[in-house]
This record gives sequence, C-alpha cells and structure tokens, in this order.
Amino acid sequence: MLARSSSLHHPSGVTIQTPLLVPSFSSRGFGFRQDGSAEIKTIYEVASEFLADTMLVSAYDLHQGHLGPVEHAIVDLTFVDSGGYETSDEPDLSSIYDQPVEAKPWSVAALKEVLDGWSEHVPAVFVSFDSPDMRQPLADQVKAAKLLLDAYPDQFHALLVKPETESQRYVQVKLVEEQTKLLDGFHIVGFTEKELGGSIIKRMEALATIREAMDEAGVTAPIHVYGSLDPITSALYFLSGAEIFDGLAWLRYGFVDGVACYYHNFAALKEDIGIDKDDDFIRGKMMQDNLGYLTRLRNQMAEFLRSGGTDFEIFEHNAGLLRTSYERFCEKIGRVA
Repeated sequence: MLARSSSLHHPSGVTIQTPLLVPSFSSRGFGFRQDGSAEIKTIYEVASEFLADTMLVSAYDLHQGHLGPVEHAIVDLTFVDSGGYETSDEPDLSSIYDQPVEAKPWSVAALKEVLDGWSEHVPAVFVSFDSPDMRQPLADQVKAAKLLLDAYPDQFHALLVKPETESQRYVQVKLVEEQTKLLDGFHIVGFTEKELGGSIIKRMEALATIREAMDEAGVTAPIHVYGSLDPITSALYFLSGAEIFDGLAWLRYGFVDGVACYYHNFAALKEDIGIDKDDDFIRGKMMQDNLGYLTRLRNQMAEFLRSGGTDFEIFEHNAGLLRTSYERFCEKIGRVA
C-alpha cells in the first residue's frame, strides 16, 4: 500500500500526524482595495477563527504586508512557503483564470528577512527558496536549500523540488529517482501539483515512483503536493503515496458532496444558506464549511489506513470513483490493487 501516515516531531515539542490537508492563504488570484490593502488579509483574519491544525502562508505576502505578522501560534504548525508562487505568472490547476502578476522583486535575502523575524514561539515549516527564473540541477537545489534552512534548526525544513531547466515543464521523475539519497536530511519533500505531470494519472504515477524510490533509499520524509487541496485529487494523490496537501481551492470553490463547485452554486445547494444570502455571507460560510469538510476527509484518510487500505466505503463521498481510479492506476503501474 502506497498510502501512509507519518508522525512529525517538531523541535518545539509539537507532534503532527499526517495525512495533512493544509488551508493556504495567498494574495495571488485575489484583489487589492483602493487603499492598497490585500483582499487576502481580510480573508485570513476571518478564516483564522476557524483554523485548527495547520495553515500555509507565503513569505512573500508577509514581506509585502499583504498578511499581518504571525506573532502567535494560530494553529499547531504553520507552513511558510517561499514566495515563488506569488512571483510567477504560471497559474495552479485550481485557478479560475490566468491573472497577470505584478510582483515586486523577490530574493533569498528577502526570504531570510521573513525567516529571521519569525517568532520562536510559532512552530513552522520553512520551505526552500523558489523563483520562476531559477532552474538548476537537483544537487544544486538541495545544496541551496540546506545552505538557507540549516540556519533555522528550531523549525522543520522542506525541500521544494523543481524542474531543472527552463525547457522542462515537469519535474524529471527519472532524475529524482536516480538521486533519491539527495532528499535525505529534509523533514518534508515537496512538489507542485502541475509540475508532476500532464494528467491526474501521470501525477499519481510520478508520486508513486518517487515514494517507492525514497522508501528503498531509506528517506522517510513525507511528500507534500503544493496546489492540491480538493475532495478528489487530494484523495487520489494520498492513495499514490503523498501525505501533505495544500492549496487555494477551499477559498475559490465550495465543497459539496465530494466535488468543488462555484460558490454561488454552493449557496443554492446548501439548505442552510440558500439563494437569498449576500455574497459576503456566502464566502464566509463557504470557508467555514470547507474547513469542516477537510477535517472530515482527513479523518477518513486516517480511518482508511487503519482498514489496511481496503475499505473505500470509509470515504463519505466518491468511494466508487476513488476505488476505480486507484484500480486503473495500479493496473497502469503494474501493482496489485
């Protein structure tokens, strides 16, 4: 069985159990008011009342003031993403439309300012630097990540693996597989969803190949898929060996009966909301309901593992879809389902 759970013991004393479904906050794809303040700041302030175990914020947004400083532990573990997403024109797979990015200059030095100022009382995961203009061999990515992150021994360190050249659209799985030992020494190893392959099943296959290579090399770090946080793909990637999932879909869509839908449809489908409510109310209720949905899905993933990975009926929604998709995936990679 590729699906799994890991215990992560943070230097602060906090222990986190995967799988994790991590709500993300980013200025990317959200607007700015006339006074220059970011819409995501208000969204974050509202949603923070409902957050529980984890969240992800962008170091770029913290540096630019799009989010207020995280001065106390709102959740058990905060992922501090390195800012590459906010400075790239490339949309993620949950984006509603391509939006031009007018990012201010971003650098390792700017990231270090954020990490240097991080409160020692807030357990965090620091992610290696990412820039849309930076492509280098995996060995150099690892070297740069360790040079940056080793300065922060009191936090978790996450390596974000990227394509090696500008001409590569996807991470070269074969190269990662051949150099898996390089991934050792990081608490978490991550990949962006869209850089794993051109279809769901190809991304599942990439995750399975990398996970099995990591297991063979004794690299126990869980795999994090950046940009995947919805009722279907998060579950499919979990079945493929990934353990941590984050994204903005929970702010863009409503999760109803196992699918992500347009938020006005969400209001119409939910009996406790209805079509007469205004947009601000709908967005707030959608965020709260989505967080509850993610908690239930995470619990179902954990229960699925306790069943030995055989009882798909544990999943409240999409049990048949997940079973048949997993069987097709196993057939493609030559595994017994």
